[in-house]
Amino acid sequence: MYKHNSWEGIHYLAEKEGTRYPELVAAQWQLESGGGEHASGKHNYFGLKGSGTLKETEEETEQGRISELAEFMDFNTIASSVKYLITRWYKDWDKYEGVDRASTIEEAAEQLQTQGYATDSEYAAKLLKILHDKRDQSVEASPMTENTSIQLKPDLFKMEAIVDTFLKKAAVQSSDLPLDEKVFVNKGRVCSVVASTEIAADSHCIVELDYSAGQWFVFKPHWKLLGAPVEPSAADDYTVDIVGLIDWSDFSSLVTPNLTVGEILQWDSRRIPPANGAVRSRIIRTAHEFEAIRRGWKHPLGVSSFYRPEPINSAVGGVPGSQHTQGTAIDIYPVDGSIYKFYDWIRRRWTGGLGDGRARGFIHLDTRRSGGFVPGAGVRPAVSWTY
Repeated sequence: MYKHNSWEGIHYLAEKEGTRYPELVAAQWQLESGGGEHASGKHNYFGLKGSGTLKETEEETEQGRISELAEFMDFNTIASSVKYLITRWYKDWDKYEGVDRASTIEEAAEQLQTQGYATDSEYAAKLLKILHDKRDQSVEASPMTENTSIQLKPDLFKMEAIVDTFLKKAAVQSSDLPLDEKVFVNKGRVCSVVASTEIAADSHCIVELDYSAGQWFVFKPHWKLLGAPVEPSAADDYTVDIVGLIDWSDFSSLVTPNLTVGEILQWDSRRIPPANGAVRSRIIRTAHEFEAIRRGWKHPLGVSSFYRPEPINSAVGGVPGSQHTQGTAIDIYPVDGSIYKFYDWIRRRWTGGLGDGRARGFIHLDTRRSGGFVPGAGVRPAVSWTY
């Protein structure tokens, strides 16, 4: 486990307490204590004032900066100081609204300042600088090997945990990992992803999290993408690639009302399909089938894999000659429902290839033999198998 009086240790303790922004707690620890070098009270590395240790401090006033004596709280452990901070400032407490209500970490930092956590008029700016510096250090230090397809980019997307789950150091059941190789994540926790790598074998992927939170395996059905497209009033109001409206280099560009370029390419610019040829047309046709399924299912669907050309297909563990290499296959899962119910529903409405990957968190669909979605139940897949 991490030493508690460290960036990683504070981040871990804050995450255990359920705050949306453990990185911000760590930044406060860095700013208030000089990275754990100077405690203001016993086990108090956050400058929390109250009955306890009397110490000289510098405050900003209308007349300028002044030095004065102030009392700072004493705690039995660092963990108890983190709990106090999060209970009183990050979560709703008494009549006050906590900064966890902020939609972004930047907004949360600003709210700490405006709500009077510190008198320093530059408090929020200093916290954000610490966070940005840590992110830059993390990017520079991130391990890159010839076997990884991670591309380091700032904030590819944000994801929110839709159930209590774990960040893991391996693509296995969390119960099979020791405590120091997993981090518990509360439902509702939002993470910013700066890099993502697909794992073809199941619905895990590798993500590099923002603000130096590191590289982790996540089980995609436990998360949802934030800022997902909102379905327009006209159900068939699709973007048409032949008129050049899809920007395949822009991950946020819509291909259908509920499917972005980023989801199709799994946020990997090496997968951009050739400008000339039939691949883009096949991808778009498969994307339209996804849209039809989503409308029929009437609930959001997640994508664990779509287009993956060679040699990327082999690098992420795809089988040779996979339909994914042609843009005619998509692996999906229900975001807020049972994958078993979804499988029973889709197998009676799909006429292409159907792969039962329920045990791995996804259902494979491909358009072989001109297969596709049929809204009324009663059809069967051209071929089916179990992973």
